[in-house]
Amino acid sequence: MTLAHRKMKFNPKAVEWTKPFKRGYPSGQRGRRVSVYLDGDVAELVGIHLGDGCLSITRNYQEYALSGDLSEEREYLERWVIPMFNEKVAIPLLGKPIKGKPNPINGVYGFHIFNPKVVQYFIKLGLKHGSKMEATIPPEILRSKRLVKRLLRGLFDTDGTIYFEKNYSIKQSKHKRPKIKIGLTSPKLALQVKEALEDLGFHPMWKKPYKGKRDLNPVYSIVLHRKSDIQKWFYEVGFKNPKHQTKLQIWREFGSCPPKTKIAERKKLLRAVTLSNLRPFKR
Repeated sequence: MTLAHRKMKFNPKAVEWTKPFKRGYPSGQRGRRVSVYLDGDVAELVGIHLGDGCLSITRNYQEYALSGDLSEEREYLERWVIPMFNEKVAIPLLGKPIKGKPNPINGVYGFHIFNPKVVQYFIKLGLKHGSKMEATIPPEILRSKRLVKRLLRGLFDTDGTIYFEKNYSIKQSKHKRPKIKIGLTSPKLALQVKEALEDLGFHPMWKKPYKGKRDLNPVYSIVLHRKSDIQKWFYEVGFKNPKHQTKLQIWREFGSCPPKTKIAERKKLLRAVTLSNLRPFKR
């Protein structure tokens, strides 16, 4: 048994790991250890960070930020991400919960924390600060299929999408064929995601890189298109983001889901269906 293995304490029931903080104390906090316990929720937070998070370290400050689209992802952040972040990160490290804030000027909703403890916590998990071009999945997560599934859910909830294609061989075809897709600017992360999906029994399709709209960096796309893979994703990984969940609900209710709809439009349509089902039958 190596020294690294002796320092790791394994919980045989949860198949999770703990490890003492041994590299990089927060600025001004030397002697105060930042402990890390990696479980399913933390793995999902790592995936969420790889999608929408940001770690910044300068001479003057250390910052952690997380944000999503103001209209499309506020509910997801308020009801799922922030409560989980508070339970696993904010309250243990800061002693208090954090709250999200809307930024109408930039069209985003989220939070930012100027605290070295939070930044060093995520670095301890194996994440890198700065550009996402070199982002990778921490090796400890890759060792557990259960943790990989939670990470993938967080990553696809933030950076991925589910959409529905037409059958172009049929005239007047509707958008019935579900596909799950993610586009990443880090080639290393994209390759890790593809390999992780394959290890879980999926059959991902690797698309030719294309230039992004914002900074023209190459975007590496991975698509799940097989019917069996889509079903497997629903049952084994799933979505927690209402932006994706409402698309699925529309598809299941009507058999198709048109493209370029907003979450508010989909919710309105679903409410109308619910109300119509509650009306008494006419005699």
